Amino acid sequence: MIHASETLDITVNTDGDVPLIELTGKVADSEVKKFQKKIDQLYKKKYAEIIVDVSNAHFMDSHGLGTIVYYHTLMQKEKRTLVIVNTNADESSYLNRLFSLTNLDKVLNIRTA
Repeated sequence: MIHASETLDITVNTDGDVPLIELTGKVADSEVKKFQKKIDQLYKKKYAEIIVDVSNAHFMDSHGLGTIVYYHTLMQKEKRTLVIVNTNADESSYLNRLFSLTNLDKVLNIRTA
């Protein structure tokens, strides 16, 4: 049985020129495929910027992280921007530690406010 906290909810808001993907819950295992599908659909629409809000994601595995790095790299090569929003101010939160330990906080465009 899958608990609610183990699932991934994805909300996409495409009002205006910059789409926003909000990830809530656990970005892991088979749930990552849902995220990959959504971000790929937006990527193919050639938006200049895509925002991924991970503020309400409490866990991300290597597949989720790899997806973000992959699309960050693709978009960077095309002079487009992938923005990660993490408004979780708790420095010891899982995602803050993950981005810091992997040095992705120095590579990715992460906004905290």
